Amino acid sequence: MKLPRIFALIILLIMFLHTLLAQEHNLPFSVGEKLVYNTSFGIVPAGTFTLMLSDGGDISGYPCYLITSNSRTNGVFDLLYKIRDETESYWDTEKFVVRKFIKRISEGSWKQYRIHYYFPEDTTYYYVTYKKDGRKQEKSTSLPDPQDTYTIIYWVRLQELAVGDTLNLNISLDGDNHPVELLVEKKETLDTIFGKKDCFKITPNIPEESQKKSFIVMDIWVTDDEYKIPVKLTIEIKYGTFTFKLKDAENVELTKK
Repeated sequence: MKLPRIFALIILLIMFLHTLLAQEHNLPFSVGEKLVYNTSFGIVPAGTFTLMLSDGGDISGYPCYLITSNSRTNGVFDLLYKIRDETESYWDTEKFVVRKFIKRISEGSWKQYRIHYYFPEDTTYYYVTYKKDGRKQEKSTSLPDPQDTYTIIYWVRLQELAVGDTLNLNISLDGDNHPVELLVEKKETLDTIFGKKDCFKITPNIPEESQKKSFIVMDIWVTDDEYKIPVKLTIEIKYGTFTFKLKDAENVELTKK
């Protein structure tokens, strides 16, 4: 058997084992899930946003999921404000805390490349910034059970939800700490790729000091079922609102219409 075939079989075996593990723990997601969203700014089509869940290997000896996000504006919106953002979150498969976070930000003339290394056991993390003038590393203290901007979405899917509930989590990012309250505000019926679905709307309550920082604040709509698929997201910025509506989903249990 040729080596490429052996490697392909090994990768398939790993994905199969992770899927079995997810089923064993009754998780609402599994390795291989891919969610693709249409992005609009107000009523203007703006581009696409993609979330993918894959095997992240071991970080500091802890098995992790890899949550990858990719944001791209379309050709027309590029003329106004070109976005090419990518992030990688290495999320502990057992403790559901972030262990490594990479972001490559390209928004207009603003460029940023940072890597975060988390050690939740002693609430420390390091973040490394790469700029034109070189590499800079800083040490910071995290809050317990840290999350990053995008692990929030998957953390929410693990929770039991009921209207009126408040969920508490901690975000540690770029040297700052953000204790966040998420309010399960209400239920709404949305038209989705799965048909009409009852969904929970989850709204963050961000402390004022965190709102002043470059921190993404998003509302999340997840399906009211065992999978809690995020079918809609909104992010408010100074000049308006970005809306993300799920247009395609791969390797999810719900059946598309």
